[in-house]
Amino acid sequence: MRWKKLGCLFAPDNLSSLMRGYARIPVLDRLEDDIYAVYFGSRDETNRERIFRAKLNMTSLVIEQIEHTPILDFGENLGAFDDNGVTPCCIVNAIGRKLLYFCGWNIHVKIPFTCAIGLAESYDGGKTFTKLFRGAVIDRDKNDFQFVAVNDVMFENGLFRTWYLSCLEWKLREGAQKPEHFYNIRYAESRNGIDWSRGKQPVIDFKNEYEYAISTPRVLKDGPDDYKMWYSYRGQPSITTYRIGYAESPDGVHWSRMDEKMHSLDVSEGGWDSEMICYPYVFDHKGKRYMLYNGNGYGKTGFGLAVLEDA
Repeated sequence: MRWKKLGCLFAPDNLSSLMRGYARIPVLDRLEDDIYAVYFGSRDETNRERIFRAKLNMTSLVIEQIEHTPILDFGENLGAFDDNGVTPCCIVNAIGRKLLYFCGWNIHVKIPFTCAIGLAESYDGGKTFTKLFRGAVIDRDKNDFQFVAVNDVMFENGLFRTWYLSCLEWKLREGAQKPEHFYNIRYAESRNGIDWSRGKQPVIDFKNEYEYAISTPRVLKDGPDDYKMWYSYRGQPSITTYRIGYAESPDGVHWSRMDEKMHSLDVSEGGWDSEMICYPYVFDHKGKRYMLYNGNGYGKTGFGLAVLEDA
């Protein structure tokens, strides 16, 4: 599996008072032919995140029409699950509308933050979204007892299927200044996209004692028994920043990690993605497979594009 980098597409730099930096976790929704809406999270001077929209022209590989007004803002209610920021997770076209799953952020005292997954809908082609609820649709519970975060949703045969980040614990390692989160990927199903039946075990788990973070799953289905997932992972003795991993499954539930297949897509020698690559978004366009991804600083330097040359 050989990926070729096509360069950085968008690097935010004080575009407005609400877009001081970051273009995190890019999410696509096709509008027409070669034009896609791309949703991403950007932060203001207080580090609070909102969701913005631009357009990606796949003919010119140029980001166009950057909208400076957020399409989704953080929660207005003090103490709400999203009162300190929102980040896009995925767009699902189902049952006559667009559904935007988003990650809401809370700031805490003993730990840096918690997250939960909210839901908004659009009936105007994704130009505006309205939150369906003041609360989250996937939050911590008896099995996901720390927090849940960025998910991917597939609407398949009338069933909503999701793969999501689940935090297991926080640990304060010796010599560390703040606690470190440990999270992996779990799976859930829903008939309405709101109420979810969750599995109790991770579907993508840590591969050794050093790994502690697996995030941002992205799932495509290439055939009846051929599911593929890309995700971010970190925590190795010699590599401490994010890299992009890969797994395959016959049913979307039982997965085999094959991270070695992504070794062609690694950090660059210099520039915007020289320290880490993370938060993939994989999509097919006119017979080719592409990947949007973030670089250094968890999206602080923007996002770029890669193309699959050899599967």
